[in-house]
Amino acid sequence: MSDRPALVTFANLTDPGKVRTRNEDCFGAFEPADPAVLRTRGRLFVVADGMGSHARGDVASRLAVETIRDVYYDHGLPEMLPHALHLSVQTANTVVYREGERDVGEPRMGTTLTLLVVRDHEAFVAHVGDSRAYLIRGTQIRQLTEDHSLVSELVQKGVLSAAEAEHHPSAHIILRALGTSREVAVDVHGPLSLIAGDTLVLCTDGLSRLVTPNEIRRLAQVSSPRQACERLVALANRRGGPDNITLQVIQIGWPLRTVRSVASVLAGLAGAARRWCRGPNPAASSSPDLASC
Repeated sequence: MSDRPALVTFANLTDPGKVRTRNEDCFGAFEPADPAVLRTRGRLFVVADGMGSHARGDVASRLAVETIRDVYYDHGLPEMLPHALHLSVQTANTVVYREGERDVGEPRMGTTLTLLVVRDHEAFVAHVGDSRAYLIRGTQIRQLTEDHSLVSELVQKGVLSAAEAEHHPSAHIILRALGTSREVAVDVHGPLSLIAGDTLVLCTDGLSRLVTPNEIRRLAQVSSPRQACERLVALANRRGGPDNITLQVIQIGWPLRTVRSVASVLAGLAGAARRWCRGPNPAASSSPDLASC
């Protein structure tokens, strides 16, 4: 690990898509103001996809993101990040589950949850559902999470090929989500070493079902984080946008390709000028402490 702190640049965007009138996705990007907490806990990025076939999916996703934010930075949690992440997600599950008990006779509310912690040159991931986390390094993109879905399980059992699973009619059926039961199994990974030039992407399935990993890699690498978010959402919408689309793009350090870096900065300044003329967009921000649902 380098002794020099990692430079983290990020952007995020959520969009209802072309079909649905309500956005049930939620995201959060949080950076503690206390330098000591930042060193020990790092920056926190979260995406959640409220289950559209269930009641109050938007409430479930918002509660999950808010609870993770509040619990993860609580001093009472274990120092070891994997344990802290596991307890944070379990607490979020309890909060969503109890809220769902208010809706007597209604389908139980639920949400997926994928979160990323970047602590200096390390990453940690916690995951429930079929939202995804990717790591892009050079010409390669790696999916850091495993979909907790019916088709993913069928692929693992050899019933379906990966290509067949992408367009299977049951692709929307998930087997694990927050809020649907009192306890939930949580996948936690890390630490994962990061190097300058790495890009991490969190997204809901409104993006990953329509845009291939290689397309995500290409657009995330040739653009600033802001441009990458805008172009990926636009691509998903051009392909029909049947679901809500949410993503976060996080770049670690600066790539050594100076020309690309300069071009990204200039493009970002031009985009900021255009957004200033139009007025702020509340659904897209690089604020160090932001949630949008």
